[in-house]
Amino acid sequence: HPLQGQSPYSASKIGADMIAESFARSFNLPVVTLRPFNTYGPRQSERAVISTTIRQVLDDQCDVIKLGDLTPARDFNFVGDTVAAFLAAAQLSENKFGKAFNAGSGDMVTIAETVDLIRSITKSDKPVIQENVRMRPTDSEVMTLMADASRLKESTNWLPAVSLQEGLVQTIEWWRGHLANVPSGSRYTV
Repeated sequence: HPLQGQSPYSASKIGADMIAESFARSFNLPVVTLRPFNTYGPRQSERAVISTTIRQVLDDQCDVIKLGDLTPARDFNFVGDTVAAFLAAAQLSENKFGKAFNAGSGDMVTIAETVDLIRSITKSDKPVIQENVRMRPTDSEVMTLMADASRLKESTNWLPAVSLQEGLVQTIEWWRGHLANVPSGSRYTV
């Protein structure tokens, strides 16, 4: 897909990719760009949708799950698979310097589907409330993100090993063991 500066965040990522490529071309710097798609897992900040959802589902002090837009679709990847992708990218040969590689499953699910899966795994029936304050500006929201990781696979044999369900189970278990460490009454964020 062509690079598109949809938001200031994406424009800054494009700029960083181009700087890395220019150093590889100009100075043969051994650098590649790895673009991991929507990493999640234990220890992730509650600014991320999966972490804030799990916390709200498990927290007895929370009667509802407060989120933003549930319609965007994402290619979620477990943190262990993202780490494996970085390790694979670090082993790329000189003829790959300056190139960009995507790391993702190639599967998309909506935020709503992800929330439903979390609720199913935890056997929660808490209702979901969409809050306007949690919505991103319409023109900056990317509605679908899905990786084509074929270049990384062809160059390194990397493939994600953890399914979304399996990764969510591990992340939920981590949260169950750490929820007591989260200050009560703290604000949920996305």
